[in-house]
Amino acid sequence: MLESVLTAADLVIFAVCFVVGTGKAAAARTDRDATLRITASVLLCASVVYLLSAPAVYRAVGTMTGSPSLPSLVVNIAILVCVGHAHALTLLWHPRRRVPDVWRRSVALWAPMYVLAIAAMIGLFWAADLSGPARPLDFATGYAHVPAQVASEFVYLAALVAGITATVQQCRGPDGVIALPGRLDLSDSVRLFAAAVALDLVYVACTAVAVLCAAQGIHTLDFLAAIGSVAASASALVACHGLAKPVLAARRVERADHRTLLPLWQIVDGSGPPPLMVWWNRRFALSYLLCEIFDGTLRLRPWMSPEPGRIVQELAAAGDPLADDLDLTALQAAATIRHARRRLDRQQPPQLDVTVPSGEDRPAKSERAWQVRIARCLTDPLVDDALHRIEQDRAAHTEGSTWRSPRPLEDCPREE
Repeated sequence: MLESVLTAADLVIFAVCFVVGTGKAAAARTDRDATLRITASVLLCASVVYLLSAPAVYRAVGTMTGSPSLPSLVVNIAILVCVGHAHALTLLWHPRRRVPDVWRRSVALWAPMYVLAIAAMIGLFWAADLSGPARPLDFATGYAHVPAQVASEFVYLAALVAGITATVQQCRGPDGVIALPGRLDLSDSVRLFAAAVALDLVYVACTAVAVLCAAQGIHTLDFLAAIGSVAASASALVACHGLAKPVLAARRVERADHRTLLPLWQIVDGSGPPPLMVWWNRRFALSYLLCEIFDGTLRLRPWMSPEPGRIVQELAAAGDPLADDLDLTALQAAATIRHARRRLDRQQPPQLDVTVPSGEDRPAKSERAWQVRIARCLTDPLVDDALHRIEQDRAAHTEGSTWRSPRPLEDCPREE
C-alpha cells in the first residue's frame, strides 16, 4: 500500500517537472539565455529523480537492466547534478561573477569535483556487486553492510555538502546575491532558494547517521533515512516555489500591462477585438497589442500637433512646484495622441508639415514600458485640462472667424 501511494505521488511530481522542463527547453531553443537553459536542465534532471524514485518504476528498471539497485545510483547522480545546477544558477545571478570569464573560471574550478565524485560513485557501486533484492525505500541502510556501497554513499554525501555549502554561500554570504543592491528583484526568490538548498543538509545528516549506525549493525535509527528523504522532497518543493516566484510575478505584470494598454489601443486603433490574454498566449497577446499600438500611433502622426505637448508643459510649470513626480514626457505624448484622435474623428485635414517631438530615444526592449507610461497618463487631469484649453481656443477662434459686427447705418451707401 505504501509503495503504491509513493509511486503515485512521485509520478505526479515527475509529470509536472517533465512538462515544465520540456517547455523551458523548447523556449531555450529561441532564447539563448544561460539561466533559462540551466533551469530547463535542472527540471529535467529532477524529473529523472522522481521517476526512478517511484517504487514501481524502480523495480521495473532494476529488473530490465539486471541490476536491481541501479536506479539508486542514477537517482544519487541526478540529485548531485541538480545541486551542481543550483550552484551554477547562483553564479549566473551574481552581477560580478556572471561575467563570462569569471563564470567560466568558477565552472572550471567546481566541475572537476562533481565529475570525480560521480566517477567514484559509479566505480564503488560496481565494486560493491549488489546482487540482492531491490530496496527502493531503504537502499542506503539496507546495504550498509557492504563497505564499497558505504564508501559510495559517503562520497555522494560529501560532494553534496560541498556543493550545498558553496551554493548557499553564493546566496547569503557578505558578497552574496541577496546582499547585493543590484539584485533586489531576486532577493525573495533567492532567500527561498537558499533555504531549500540548505534543507538538503538535513537529508545529508540524517542519511549519514542512519548509514553509519546500520553499518555497525544498529538499525534502530533507520527511520532517520526516511526523515532525510522527506527533507529532500521538501527542499525540492521549496526550490521550485522560489524559482517560480519571478515567473509568476512576471505573468502578473504582463496581465496588468495588457489591461493598462487596452485603452491606448482603443484610441490609436480600435478597429477590431484585441487578442484575449490567456495562460497559453500571454506573450503573443501582449506583443500583438504593442505592435497594433505602434502601427496605430504611426497612422495618427499626420494629425498630431505640438500644441498639446506645449500646453501640458505650461500647465505643469504653473502647477504645484513640489509636484516633481510628473511623467511629463508621457503626459505630453498622451495629450498629443488624444488630440490627434479627435482631429481625425472630426475629419480635419492632416498637417504633414508639422514636426511633433518624439520624446527620448528608447531601445526596442523598453518600448513596452514606454507605451504603458503613456496609457497610464491618458486620463490624467493635466491631459484633460490641456485638451479642454485647446477646445476653448478652437471654439473662440471659430466664433471669431464666423461672426462679424454690423456696420453703422451712416456707413451704408444711400440710394439717391
